Amino acid sequence: MANIVMNCDLAVIGAGGSGLVAAVKAKHLGVKDVIILEAAKKSGGSIWFAGWSGSGYTKWHKEAGYTDTTDDTFRQRIKSLNWDIDYKLIRNWAENEGPMFDWFDELCDVSDFFKKPKPYVKLAAGRPGDPQDMGGIMDGGFRRDFINKKSRDLSIGPGNGGSYLVTRMREQCEKMGIQILAETRAKEFIKDAKGNVTALLADVKDGKLQVNFKACIAAAGGFGANIDKLKKRWPEFFDFDNDDHSIHFFSCPTSNGDCIDMAEKIGALVDYKKMNMEFGGPVHHPYSFTIFKVAQFPDVPCVNLNGERFWNETDLAWIAHYTLGKQPKGECYAIMDDDMVEGATTRFIKSDPLEAMPFDDNGLRKDIEYEVALDESGAAGNHTKKADTFEELAKKMKIDPKTFVATMNRYNEYCDKGRDLDFYKQPENLKALRKPPFYAFWMQNFANTTHNGIVINGNMEMVNAGSKKAIPNLFAAGDNAQAMDGGTRWATASGYMAGIAAAKYIKA
Repeated sequence: MANIVMNCDLAVIGAGGSGLVAAVKAKHLGVKDVIILEAAKKSGGSIWFAGWSGSGYTKWHKEAGYTDTTDDTFRQRIKSLNWDIDYKLIRNWAENEGPMFDWFDELCDVSDFFKKPKPYVKLAAGRPGDPQDMGGIMDGGFRRDFINKKSRDLSIGPGNGGSYLVTRMREQCEKMGIQILAETRAKEFIKDAKGNVTALLADVKDGKLQVNFKACIAAAGGFGANIDKLKKRWPEFFDFDNDDHSIHFFSCPTSNGDCIDMAEKIGALVDYKKMNMEFGGPVHHPYSFTIFKVAQFPDVPCVNLNGERFWNETDLAWIAHYTLGKQPKGECYAIMDDDMVEGATTRFIKSDPLEAMPFDDNGLRKDIEYEVALDESGAAGNHTKKADTFEELAKKMKIDPKTFVATMNRYNEYCDKGRDLDFYKQPENLKALRKPPFYAFWMQNFANTTHNGIVINGNMEMVNAGSKKAIPNLFAAGDNAQAMDGGTRWATASGYMAGIAAAKYIKA
């Protein structure tokens, strides 16, 4: 039984990107009493760390001369999903992604962060890179300025688009009188005597809270922090014989799958087969972004904790994690010599000028030396190792020197001859390592949060598992809702869509 009771028109579970947008949109449409329940101490969710940049066909694109790409967006997305989902839901998303950004701009004026796309100029027919003909406009086309100029990691916030969205939505919540109940973990839906879901039960510091509502939006994210659920869904990645296995989790500690459990318990349809998550590697996280990027160059050899190579290093990021997961502790080291480090900055900026900032002013060298200093001082963590010989480097990695030296000597011979007789790496990616000092960058796999779960219809309503009919006052958005494999584009637009749908239901 609850010792605290609250009443509202709309309850939103989760104060991440989708939940905040849903609550503000519903309030903006006239819903009187809106309450957001957030399990963490602070709102933000997974999108706080994400690089959302605005998407869809917006007024800005229309002003710049781009033609409407909504149909292209829909066709591209539904094809990528093999039409194995409610197409009306994907059409709804395609039609609302741009308007969501327009509404965001009208409400908050985002000109301090987002920069309008340049006027459209049609390129030669069929030429790759034409944003209109090739679909690039569907990825937004906006430039953005980082709030947090101190952050040298462009892959995650705070300071990126996701945290900008959260910051502005928090301001709107305060302005509109939307309550955000922090450290309030929703655990269970409550039905009335007729079987209708009319309330929820949540854990709070002082006991149990019951929130009575007319409608509810489940937007609590996936279960990227719930190892038991991860093992059950993806045993090939998470069900290890021991706990001494390295994986870096890009997931909020409160991403426990609570809304998925709540929905399932009251008879809503949950599809575990269509759930997915980003799982990849090797990465250097949670450390330097510059080192993470250069350690993924295809000519950088990698060794496991036995001191042996174990794959063709050209096959990285979205392939190598399968092999890396089978290595001791799921860890490896990327090995570079001073020549490779010297040319890495120019090489990276040339390949990805939009993310050049951390490399400016000799940033890579500074990051490497900083980590080396940490390592040599005995600081906790797996920081960069530096040595003048392979033997000395092996000792710092705590790898058998004899095996590692033999591995590197053999690799250098393959580079000299232009043929890798162990893993047949492409000849153009074979470069011998001979100029000291030598560096070893620790690497591991990573897992992002989970996507999909609660089945919803085109109107964002949960669906009964038995009848397959809509549950009229229960909606879902963001990573815990089944649709287009998660991501920030889905989070923001689905929150917007759910806010509209819930507001219409409450008014009716």
